[in-house]
Amino acid sequence: MEKPLEPQGRFITFMRLSIAQLLLAGLFVSVSYATSVSGQEILEKKISLRLENKSLKTILSSIESQAEASFMYSPRATRADRITSVNATEKPLGEVLTTLFEPLNLHYRLVGKKIVLSNSPTERMTGVGIDRNLEQLDLIDRTITGKVSDETGERLPGVSIVVKGTQRGTVTNEQGTYSLSVPEQAPNGGPVTLIFSFVGYLSQEIPVSNQSTIDVTLATDTKSLEEVVVVGYGSQRKSDLTGSVASVSEKDFTQGVNNSALQLLNGKASGVQISQSSSAPGGGIAIRIRGAGSINSSNEPLIVIDGLPGATTTSISPEDIASIQILKDASAAAIYGSRAANGVVLITTKKGTKGKPQVNYSAYLGVQTVAKRMEYLTTPQYIKVLNDLSADQGGAPKFTPDQISAIGNGTDWQDQIFRTALAQNHQLSFSGGSDNSNYYLGINYLDQDGVVLRSGLKKYNVRLNYQVSPSDKFKVTLNLNTNRTLTDNILTTNSGNENAGPINTALQFDPTIAAGKDASGNYPFNPVISLENPLALLYGVDQKKVVNRTFGTLSADYEILKGWTTTLRLGGDIANERNDNYNSTITQKGLSSGGIGSVGTGEDTHWISELFTTYNHTFNGIHQLSILGGATLERYDSNDLGASSIGFLSDASLTNLLQSGDGDRGDNVSSGRLSNQLNSYLGRVNYTLKDKYLLTASIRTDGTSRFSDKNKYAVFPSFALGWRISEEPFMQQNNVFSDLKLRLSYGQSGNQAIGNFQTLQTFIAGGKAVLGGGLVQGVEPARIPNPDLRWETTEEFDIGVDFGLIKGRLSGSLEYYSKTTRDQLFNKPLPTTSGFQNILVNFGEVQNKGLDLMLESRNLVGDFKWNTNLTLSTLKNTVVDLPDFISQILTGGVGFTSNYALVQEGSSMRSYYGYAIDGILQSKEEVAASAQPNAQPGHPRFVDQNGDGKISPDDRVILGSPFPKLIVGLTNGFSYKGFDLNVLFTAVQGVSSLDNNIVESLYPINFERNRIAEHYLDRWTPENPGARYPSGVNPSTYGGALAVNSLTISDASFIRLKTASLSYAIPLAGKKVRSASVYVAADNLLTITKFLGFDPDANASGNGVERASYNSYPLNRTVRFGINVGF
Repeated sequence: MEKPLEPQGRFITFMRLSIAQLLLAGLFVSVSYATSVSGQEILEKKISLRLENKSLKTILSSIESQAEASFMYSPRATRADRITSVNATEKPLGEVLTTLFEPLNLHYRLVGKKIVLSNSPTERMTGVGIDRNLEQLDLIDRTITGKVSDETGERLPGVSIVVKGTQRGTVTNEQGTYSLSVPEQAPNGGPVTLIFSFVGYLSQEIPVSNQSTIDVTLATDTKSLEEVVVVGYGSQRKSDLTGSVASVSEKDFTQGVNNSALQLLNGKASGVQISQSSSAPGGGIAIRIRGAGSINSSNEPLIVIDGLPGATTTSISPEDIASIQILKDASAAAIYGSRAANGVVLITTKKGTKGKPQVNYSAYLGVQTVAKRMEYLTTPQYIKVLNDLSADQGGAPKFTPDQISAIGNGTDWQDQIFRTALAQNHQLSFSGGSDNSNYYLGINYLDQDGVVLRSGLKKYNVRLNYQVSPSDKFKVTLNLNTNRTLTDNILTTNSGNENAGPINTALQFDPTIAAGKDASGNYPFNPVISLENPLALLYGVDQKKVVNRTFGTLSADYEILKGWTTTLRLGGDIANERNDNYNSTITQKGLSSGGIGSVGTGEDTHWISELFTTYNHTFNGIHQLSILGGATLERYDSNDLGASSIGFLSDASLTNLLQSGDGDRGDNVSSGRLSNQLNSYLGRVNYTLKDKYLLTASIRTDGTSRFSDKNKYAVFPSFALGWRISEEPFMQQNNVFSDLKLRLSYGQSGNQAIGNFQTLQTFIAGGKAVLGGGLVQGVEPARIPNPDLRWETTEEFDIGVDFGLIKGRLSGSLEYYSKTTRDQLFNKPLPTTSGFQNILVNFGEVQNKGLDLMLESRNLVGDFKWNTNLTLSTLKNTVVDLPDFISQILTGGVGFTSNYALVQEGSSMRSYYGYAIDGILQSKEEVAASAQPNAQPGHPRFVDQNGDGKISPDDRVILGSPFPKLIVGLTNGFSYKGFDLNVLFTAVQGVSSLDNNIVESLYPINFERNRIAEHYLDRWTPENPGARYPSGVNPSTYGGALAVNSLTISDASFIRLKTASLSYAIPLAGKKVRSASVYVAADNLLTITKFLGFDPDANASGNGVERASYNSYPLNRTVRFGINVGF
C-alpha cells in the first residue's frame, strides 16, 4: 500500500470533533432593532459604546442600532474594513463621531435624518441646528429642483446638496432627484452656490442664477474607489495587486443554459479559453489558462470554491455565484503550490447582507434546436453518387430504376434522432442578516432535455452560506452545498466503437432504408455497412448516471490582537456515482449476446484541514504590511466497484438483475481503492509604501504521497513588484491617465497530477496456473516503478500595465507572459524485451508565451448608455526541449484514426502531423510523373517533401496546431430607460482540429455508407477537373495511413454570436415587490466558420490538448424567456 504522509487517523478524528463544535457555535444569531427619531435630535442623542479592534463598518452598524441613526457612505471609499476602536459612555453622538473619525481622516455632515460621510474637510459639521449666518439672509423665495447622475447617466441616490456657507441642504432620493429651497443671497451677500458631493465622486460647486432646474453629472473620483479582489487565502484591494488576476462579477457573467460555472467566463477574461468538449446536457467543459504546459499530465486549472480546493464546477448552481477570480500568473497562483501550474480559479458564492430578509426568484424556459446540422447526401444525391462511383470503378449501377422508385424519399436519419427540446431553470434564494450574522439559502432546479431524443439531465442543488459572530473577536462561517444530478442516454464516444451511439450512425447510415421497424418488429439495417440502425441504438441502449455530491467548508476566525487573526478551516467533499448501462436485444450487438448489462459505482472523498494566521498593520501612515502563514493537510480517497454480465432471459429487468445473466458466458467483476495525501506549508508577505510602491512575496512547500521519499517535498516561491505611477506627484497634473500601474512578477508552481503508486512496484491479477492439482490465480507486475520521479515545475515571468484613461471612461490592462514547464511527467517507450510498453519519467520542456489585453469603455453616457468590453489574447506554444533518447513522440487516437498528434522540438505540443496535399492528379501522364505511380487521375496529389520519388512516412509534415493564435471576446451593452441589450461575440483564430467525420466520408470503410455532401457534389471527374475534392474512386488506395492529411485536418477557427439578451426592468407600483424584470435571450445564434462539423469548438478528446471531432453531440441554439423578481 502507498505510504501516506503523517498524521492520518488523528486528522480525521480531530476534524469530526471540530465540525461538531463549530456547527453548535453557528446556531447563535443576534437580531438588530431600530426605531426612528427626528433628524435634529440625532447628534445630541447620548450613547454608550465600547468596541475594541473592530472594523469601521461594524462600529457604524452598532451606532445605528443605538442612536437610531442612518449612515450614508461608500464602503470602498471610506475603507470601511479598517480596524479601529471606540469607547464612549453617555456621550452625545456628535462628540463620539468627531472622536471616531478624526484619526481616520473622515468627516461627516447631517442632511435631514441621514449622516453622510465624506473625505472632504470643507464639508465637515460639528453640531446641529441652523447656522447663525442664516439670520442675515433674505427670506427664502424659490425652490431649485433637478437630478444628479454619474458619467454613465445612472441616477445617484444619496448625493449631498448644500448651500455653500450654510448648513442648509438635502440629499437626492432613490430616483436621484432633489428639491431644495434657496435664498436670494449667500451669507456674504454674494450669489448662492450649491455644493454637490458624494463619496467616490468629485464634488462640484455650481452658482445659482435665475434657473429653477439644475441637473448635475458627477465624475468618478477613481482614486477613492478601491475594489476588493479575492486572492488565495485572503483578499486585496485591486489597486494593490501585483500579480495577474482577472475578476468577473455576477453582472458580467455569460448567461445561458450553463451546466458548469466555468461557462460564465466565456469571452470575459483574457488569457482564458473555455471550450465545451460536448454540448450534451451535462457535457464536459475544458478550460485553458495561458495555454497548456504538460505533455502527459492534466492541464486543467485548480478550482477553489469558498476556500475548498479541488472542487467541481458542475455541482454548483451558477446562480449562487457572486464573483470569479482567475489567478493567471505564477506570482498570484504560487500560494497553491503543486496544483497551480495551470492557473487557479477562485469562486466566491453569495452571502447575506444586513437588513430585512430578501427573497429572489428567477426562472427561464428555453427552446433548444440543433444550431447546425451536418450536410450529408440526401437520398436522391446518395443514389446518384453511388451509381456514378460504381460506374467510374467499372461496375454496374448500384440502384436500378425500379429500386429507386420503390425507395421514394428515403430517410433523413438526422431528422429521426434530433428534436426541438426544452430547458427550464428555477432559482429561489433567501438572504438577510443582522449586526452579527448573515445567511444565504439558494435552491436551484435545472431540467434540460437534449436535442438528441431520450437524452437529458436533471439537476437539484441547495446551498447554505451562514456566518455568525458570537463575540467581537470570534466569527464562524459555514458554506455548504449539496447536489444531485441525473443524466440519461448521452451516448457519445471517441473510441473506435462507431456503434456506441446514434449520432455517428445517423450520419453514415444508409438513407435508402425506411425509418421504423420491419415486418418482423425489428429495426432494419444494412449488413454491408456494419452499422447499427440509429433508432435501434436510440431505443435499444439505456444509459443512466446518478451523481450525489455534498461539499463545503466550515471556518472559525479569532482575532488574537488588533490586526492579528487566526483561521481554522475544515473542508470536505463527498461524491457518490452510479452508472447503469444496458444494451438490449433490439440492437445487433445486444441480440448476439442476449443483452449486455453493466453497473459501476464509485465514491470519492476529499478532506482538508487548514490553519493559517494573518497580520495586518499600518506603520506611520505610509507603511502597510500584511503577513500570512499557515499549514494544510489534505487526503483523497476513492473506491469503485463494477459488474457486468450477458445472456439475460429478458430485457425488461435492465441492470436490476445482473445475476440473472449467463455467468458461464461473460460475468465480470472489478473493484479498486486508492488514496493519496498532500501536506503543505505556506507563507506570504504584502508590503505597500505610500500606496505607490508594492511588493508581494510568497512561498509554499508541498509534500505528496505520490512521490517517493527522495522527492516527496518541493518548494514553490514567487515575488512581484508594483508601481502605481499615477500616484506620483509628477502625474497629478496630467489629464490623460486617471490610473496607471506597472506590474512585474516571477513565480514557480508545480504539477503532481499523476496516478498513484507510480514510484512503487505494484501487481495486478494475471493468468491462472495449476498448482496442487487445481487452478490458482496468479499475479504479475503492473509496471516498472520509477522512484526518481519528481514534480513538474512551471516558471512564469509576467510584466503588465493597468491603466485608466479619460477620467475612467477607458480602462484596461496589457500583459506579456512567458511560462515554461520543465521535468515533464511522460511515459518513455520501452523495448519489447522489457515486457512493458513504457515507464513514467521526467523529461522535456514546454513554453507558452503571449499577450493578454482587456479593455473596458464607456462609449456613451446619459439616458442612453453604451458600454464595450474587449478581451484579446495571443498564444504561442512551443516544445523547447526533448531528451536525446527520443526526437519526437506520436500520439492521439479518435475513431479509427491514430498517431496524428506530434510532440517535437520547435513545434507546438501535439501538433497535427500528416501528409500535405497540393492538388489533384489530372491525367495518367501526371500520375506517371508523380511520386504515386499506383494512383489514378482524380486522386489527391501528395507532396513528396524529401524528393525521394515516393510517398512515405518521411514525407509527413506539421499541418496545424491545437492551440489558437488569437482568442477574442467582445461584449456590447446598451441601456435606455429600463431596457438593456447585451451582445457577446467570441472568436477563436489560428486553430486546427482533426475531423474524423471527414476521414470517414473521404475514405469510407465500405461503399454504401453515406458521405458529406460537399465531398461528392464537388468531386473530381473528367468533366469537373477543377473540383475541390478527390474523385472518390478506389479511396482505399489513398486513404489508410495517408488519411491524416490537408483535407482531414480542418481549420477550426470561428466567429460566434455567443449570446444576445434584451431585458426590461418593470416599474414597480407596489412596495411588496422590490424589483422585477423580464428578458428574452438567445445563445449560439450564429457561427461563421469553414469547419464542416457540428461545432468547431467541440472536442471529442474531452479535456485533452489535441482537438478532434468525432461522434460529437451537436451544438444547441437556445432561445430563453426569463423573469427575475425580488421581494
